[in-house]
Amino acid sequence: MDTNGTALQLLERLYDGVLSADSWRQSLRDISLSLGAASAGQVALHTPTDSLELDELIGMPPGMVAHFNEMQDLDPGRAASALLAAGRIYVDYEFHGRARLQREPFYQEFLKPNGLGTYALLPLGQDEERIYTFSVQREHGRSPLSDDETRLMQAVLPHLRTTLHLQLRFRQQQAESLLLRHMLDRLGFPLLVCSARGGIVQSNHLGDIWLQQPDCPLSVRASNLPQPIRRLLDRACGHGIEAPAAGSLALPDGGRLIVLPCPLTQDLRGGDALALLAAQGPQWRPTPRGTLLRTLFRLTPAEIRLAHHLARHDDPLPSVAETLGVSLNTLRTQLRSIFDKTQTRRQADLVRLMGHLGLLTPGD
Repeated sequence: MDTNGTALQLLERLYDGVLSADSWRQSLRDISLSLGAASAGQVALHTPTDSLELDELIGMPPGMVAHFNEMQDLDPGRAASALLAAGRIYVDYEFHGRARLQREPFYQEFLKPNGLGTYALLPLGQDEERIYTFSVQREHGRSPLSDDETRLMQAVLPHLRTTLHLQLRFRQQQAESLLLRHMLDRLGFPLLVCSARGGIVQSNHLGDIWLQQPDCPLSVRASNLPQPIRRLLDRACGHGIEAPAAGSLALPDGGRLIVLPCPLTQDLRGGDALALLAAQGPQWRPTPRGTLLRTLFRLTPAEIRLAHHLARHDDPLPSVAETLGVSLNTLRTQLRSIFDKTQTRRQADLVRLMGHLGLLTPGD
């Protein structure tokens, strides 16, 4: 076997699979075949419940999976959790010895009846609750892993770990993106994320509808971005000024366009600055109190209460702390968090921002 050539081919498919579920399954299938496996799959030990969870199964029909779930408590591979947590490959006959394995009920009552012999576990990493592995089961009666297969297993292991980590992170970000989109769609007005040149990066459902209307200044039918909106976008993105700033202008239909620095920009780590645009008017549904600050800036209920108080009262901080029933240190911590999340520097900036948000919904 050309171990290096085979490994390179497998690694190319592995990394292609990070963003594609079908490619990921095919890459795992290719790895299992290259290691002489009759079946394979991802196995996670859920430490709080001490149960094994199967995923991305290859060559394991439902009946075999059900049988495994009945027998999993007898799996001798459980004894290797410390070895796997240390990042080392588990090969059953090397860890336990062949003579002992032949006496194990897991082998006599599960593996052998399903046509399987020995197996290996490749450690893929762990989090607070799970130890992740890739399990490779060889056909009953097949010879032990060859030197070439062992070298191939060791060559692909670090990349399996990396790609699984990337894939889990990608899935998490997809879930967070869907949740954020759902939250934005619940807002009763158009909300857009734009570049300084007016390019639409993201929009909620009402934003999509608004963009299709001929009187929308950012409509796909609009040939040129109006200069007043361009200036507001530049300010919100921090172009030509010391710090990004919010602004608003009247729309021809009697509504109002509010342009804010995008709070997500700070998470882009070097990416282009973005702006948040919200259209307000009689045709759009008002938003419940607190929803905007929670959705747009991820403020906590206590921070929302403080922001509203500061927007309406010009009291010194000790008086505000007494009114809200918190210590002065707690109040200052909350205020620093608000400044960080809203990208403001002073109370005056925050009050100015709250003034624009007051245009969004009268009670917010």
